Amino acid sequence: MRNSVASASKNSGFSLIELLIVVAVIGIVAAMAVPRLSESKMAANETTSIAYLRTWVTAQEIYHSKYGVYADADNQLFNEGLIAVKGTADSHGYTYSLDNPSGSKYTWWGKGWPDTPGKTGKRYFFIDQSGVIRYSTTGQANSSSPPLGSQ
Repeated sequence: MRNSVASASKNSGFSLIELLIVVAVIGIVAAMAVPRLSESKMAANETTSIAYLRTWVTAQEIYHSKYGVYADADNQLFNEGLIAVKGTADSHGYTYSLDNPSGSKYTWWGKGWPDTPGKTGKRYFFIDQSGVIRYSTTGQANSSSPPLGSQ
């Protein structure tokens, strides 16, 4: 009876080869998952950026109806309570700037760009009084860049 107990405990557990195989499989799965995770994060940052730029359209129209001119800085929209955050600070991997001249009655425009291109986002965005968001993957977007959805 003692021999059967001794031989059973000698064979319990995993061998070194089995453990190395498990570690290798975990490493392969992790290597495949990490790039997809960063791509998902970039896509989320870009979606957040697009949503933020869309809030400028309504905020600018409300500001224009109140003051007769468009805001020339997003902090004016923030101070009026028309947007929730100031976009010039880092916001989900993007920085924003409302660039139109002071006292503009008819036009406005702004931009959003990734803080670290290729890591926090791939696309640069541009929006103006038309409400059309335009993008570029090679540098700052402008009014001649293609609109979203034309990919």
